[in-house]
Amino acid sequence: MKANRTLRVRDCMSIDPMTVGPKDSLQNVINLLRRRDVRSVPVLEKGRLIGIVTDRDVREVAPAYPLFRHEDEIRRYTEKLTVTAAMTADPMTIAADAPLVEAAKILETYRISSLPVVDHSGKLVGMLSVTDLLRVFVERT
Repeated sequence: MKANRTLRVRDCMSIDPMTVGPKDSLQNVINLLRRRDVRSVPVLEKGRLIGIVTDRDVREVAPAYPLFRHEDEIRRYTEKLTVTAAMTADPMTIAADAPLVEAAKILETYRISSLPVVDHSGKLVGMLSVTDLLRVFVERT
C-alpha cells in the first residue's frame, strides 16, 4: 500500500466472507463465530444481503446462565432459533471504492465492529472490520 494515495475499503477488506441464510439455526451462527474468530456474519437470501448477525445480537437473544445450567441446554435452545431471531435487517453497508477513512468514521460513529462491503449492484463482496483497520494502521506505522 503506497503512502501517497488514499486507501480504499477494497485495499483492506476481508474477501469471501462466510455467510449464513435466514433459516439457518442460531447455533450454526454461534459455531461460525467461534470457529472463525469473527464478531459478525452477513445474512444472504438468494445471493442478496438482507442482514447481519453479530456476537452482540446473539447475546441479546441466546439465554445464558442462570436461565440454563448446562451448555447442552443452551445449544438445544439455540438450535431451535433461526438467524432471523437475532439478525439486524438491512444493515449499513459501504462501497468497496469508498475511502477507508469514511468506513472508519461509520464504525466509530455507530459503534459497530464491521461493515458489509458491497459492489455497485449491492452484491456482497467483502467485510471490513475494526481488526482490518487496526492491521492497516499497524502496517503503516
